[in-house]
Amino acid sequence: MAAPAFDELDVAIVDAVRSAPRASWRDLAPVLGVDAATVSRRWSRMRSTGDAWVTAHPAGSATPTCALVEIDCTPGRSGEVADVLAADVAAATVKVTSGARDLLVLAQAPDLDALSAYLLDRVERVPGVRNVRSHLITRSTVESSRWREGALNPEQRRRLRTGTGTRQDRGAVLQDPDRRIVRALNVDGRMSFERLAEHTGLGPVAARRRLTRLAEAGLITFRCDTSRHLSGRAVAAVYFGSLDVRDLESAEERIRALPGVRACNLVAGPYNLIVDARLRSTAEAHDFERTMSQALPTLRIQDRSVVLRPVKLLGRVLDAEGRSVRSVPLLVDDPHATEASLKLPSGHAK
Repeated sequence: MAAPAFDELDVAIVDAVRSAPRASWRDLAPVLGVDAATVSRRWSRMRSTGDAWVTAHPAGSATPTCALVEIDCTPGRSGEVADVLAADVAAATVKVTSGARDLLVLAQAPDLDALSAYLLDRVERVPGVRNVRSHLITRSTVESSRWREGALNPEQRRRLRTGTGTRQDRGAVLQDPDRRIVRALNVDGRMSFERLAEHTGLGPVAARRRLTRLAEAGLITFRCDTSRHLSGRAVAAVYFGSLDVRDLESAEERIRALPGVRACNLVAGPYNLIVDARLRSTAEAHDFERTMSQALPTLRIQDRSVVLRPVKLLGRVLDAEGRSVRSVPLLVDDPHATEASLKLPSGHAK
């Protein structure tokens, strides 16, 4: 597929959607200085080519147990293993990388026991997998949903601040209708309430009311992702490092302020910090590492990798250009989930 041409307005529309994922085109248009029909037409084009999309995922107390998983593969089989895992609901994100690991996977499961079963009974038995190293995520310091391309000016950003008053309700849980809502919005985060009602068996008013409750309780998060054609920072790099535990809390704000940080997770393993960065070129890889070290003097970067190809991104299977080609809905927290739901399909057993 030939790469479509995008301009500054397209990138600004994407950043506006990142700031207000479910806002109407009528609300976004005056902020962008164009008419609603133009915003709608351009977004539809980007979405139809798979260059931009909005997804939703569980958050807060509904967040599944997650781990970043390094996988070493038999030479020549990295792509094959990546494709097998990309079809799996428990592998939310799959990347082919350079360096000391062939693949980096974000694995999700309802709880630690199910995550362990998935890694041991499924991932390690995929043909072509030689070694698996997992890093349990204990906390997300920077979430990818906060990523912005920087296409909007301060006044535009101010006007798009939603001010929803989201509160983290640690006692809140997803009910069955809520899970159906999250699954539907994972496929299309901008789905209308009428379509959401059709997908969930709820009425439009009930769907709106439940989604509002989910957002206010911090049980759902929206994010907008794009192919590399819509980003000035098209190179992804991952840094594996360690900070003194006494510095972790004070370091979080400094990490959030670093330009280029798309995500940062605290993990349990040989590292305690894994940073996902977006760079303008591979030549910036060490420049960014130096910037991190200057902002965080006690940070020791122990390893780093450049993403050669993103195969799957939070439930979206991608083509070689990073365009979304299909959706594998994310695992949504379910108290009735069993280990059997995470077992290896018979066609993939060794």
